[in-house]
Amino acid sequence: MVKKLLFSSLFFVTCVNAKQHDFSVMLACHASSDKPGLAISIEQSGKHIFKGALGVADISTRDPLKVDSIFQIGSISKQFTAAAILQLVENNNLSLKNTLDDFITDLPVEYAKLTIESVLSHTSGLPNYNSDVGIRQRWDKYATIDEVINVVSKMPVLTKPGVDYAYSNTGYILLGKVIEAASGLTYSEYLQRNIFSPLGMKNSFVVTKGVSSKQIVRGYTANSDEPNAYFTPEIVDRSWIYAAGAIASTLDDMSLWHRGLSSGKVISAANYQLMVTRAKLNNGESVNYGFGTDVYPISGQPSYSHQGQVPGFVAWSVYFPSHDLLGTVFGNNDAVHPGPALLNMIARQLNLSPAPIAHQNITEQAKTLIGKYKGTDDTMMTVTFDDGQLSAKTSNGVIRKLVLRENNSFSFACTEDYYQLREQDDKRLLVPVSIYMGERAPLVRMEIQ
Repeated sequence: MVKKLLFSSLFFVTCVNAKQHDFSVMLACHASSDKPGLAISIEQSGKHIFKGALGVADISTRDPLKVDSIFQIGSISKQFTAAAILQLVENNNLSLKNTLDDFITDLPVEYAKLTIESVLSHTSGLPNYNSDVGIRQRWDKYATIDEVINVVSKMPVLTKPGVDYAYSNTGYILLGKVIEAASGLTYSEYLQRNIFSPLGMKNSFVVTKGVSSKQIVRGYTANSDEPNAYFTPEIVDRSWIYAAGAIASTLDDMSLWHRGLSSGKVISAANYQLMVTRAKLNNGESVNYGFGTDVYPISGQPSYSHQGQVPGFVAWSVYFPSHDLLGTVFGNNDAVHPGPALLNMIARQLNLSPAPIAHQNITEQAKTLIGKYKGTDDTMMTVTFDDGQLSAKTSNGVIRKLVLRENNSFSFACTEDYYQLREQDDKRLLVPVSIYMGERAPLVRMEIQ
């Protein structure tokens, strides 16, 4: 167990526009100066909108997180692995129609004939080695890539290729070995020579052994029983994570990565489109994944993204092409996903939620919302307006202050998810709207107070 220390640290922020103050406040909703925290960057059309960090990089030394701190990015690494494969395609070192046994020997039959293309899109039917208890019992020790493959490839496949989408870290472990066999370099060397150095990503590298390095912030975990105590996370030697998620990077380097990838500096425009185009199954159905990239709408907006989680760290990087907006967030507490903090800021920047009402005369707007609402699962919410404050009491009896918003809407504090009052079939409905998940089942107003 890691002893929690109470202290003050600096809040590192770069001011770039009038919305800066709002974003600083929003970051403080999701992190504090005395705990493991977050580093966030938002840029649009080539300009940084916000960059900030709040929290501690190491509880024992009290070092604060900074905007240039190095975090492990977990499965966002899959973007780099996919791009490396496509570079090798462009250099005629391999083809997407090649099968795994063209580069890896002694694979089980059901693994050997899987195409690289199907592995890239998680449509190969390969399992996810993380779920195997036996593997989890040995992954705290370093192993060579051949030793790792020998172990993880003993798991049976889930389906025949092209039948279904199944996220597979096993597949990307194998792709790392393909990169090595096709290039004659280690995975780490390949990325350094062909991606990190050419793009000027001076603070990015592959963690090849152990769980960290002196350059990386410390990662922590917590549990629901002791939410304010932080522990050393499970030990997983990064040799077992490898091309599926062992890269460490910074906010600025991730910006360089995105610009290089999307502009043709890393791979061709046609191959970039392969990365961000939804793959198809045998029956013609599309899945929400391209090559190393999640592809699905958020709040009705097209987005390309990837999440990452390794013990001690969680990260998310998302790009909205129609707005040319890139957001990246790193966290060094693997028990809390940092995505909501980033998405709240993006929602504010892109006006994905009704704007908060800032002026003082809110009485008339607030009165339209007061009442008792019942959900389909019999949950209740009672909205009141007393002494100029809109509040909600939920089924568990907790009363929380609300933020009044435009268009007959309100939200709880520290979130851009909101509730909107609508009329339908002579009923007044309170519709919950999640920026990430969309509209949820409405609550019906039972009576007007």
